[in-house]
Amino acid sequence: SNCRRSRPSGGAGEMTGQPPAGEPPPLYKPELLEPKKKLTLLQHCYKEPWIPFGCIITVGALSSGLAGFIQGDSKHMQRMMRMRVIAQGATVMSMVVGVAYAASQKALKAPPQPMGPQPISEK
Repeated sequence: SNCRRSRPSGGAGEMTGQPPAGEPPPLYKPELLEPKKKLTLLQHCYKEPWIPFGCIITVGALSSGLAGFIQGDSKHMQRMMRMRVIAQGATVMSMVVGVAYAASQKALKAPPQPMGPQPISEK
């Protein structure tokens, strides 16, 4: 069966399936696009320096504990594993504090939102 859909005759845009000349497609309108900010690893480290520091301390304690395990020094190994847990906890806490601080700074920059019903002003 040779079925053809009838198309209404109109401008050149309707014939080609393209929007009319001079108007960009809706997905490419500048007001619909937001610039993406992707931070590099060094920018993240500069923004939140305690997280990489905590990661380094955690890896150091883990490595030292593993060395103690290999050498058979169980006292040193236990001390380093406790140190690793403390360092990991401090790293997670610094992440939580960093997120809370960023949220509070964002809230301070945002315009104040009115609370409750607003009175109707008569002009």
